[in-house]
Amino acid sequence: MKLDKEQKRVLKAAWPAFLAFPFASPFFYWLFGKLDSWTDALLFFAGNVIVACLVILFYILGSKIPKKEN
Repeated sequence: MKLDKEQKRVLKAAWPAFLAFPFASPFFYWLFGKLDSWTDALLFFAGNVIVACLVILFYILGSKIPKKEN
């Protein structure tokens, strides 16, 4: 899939959130005592990676600007 200029801009803007979300969310759950084991933390991390990938995919697909056909 070839990305246009707007999609590249969206990808650059979303990249830090993609990297931070899977780590930050389990950390805060652990900080507030909501995680019981490492297994829960790893499952939560894996789920967050999948969700972050889907969100970025939807952002990229949604930022596609249709070309004007004459």
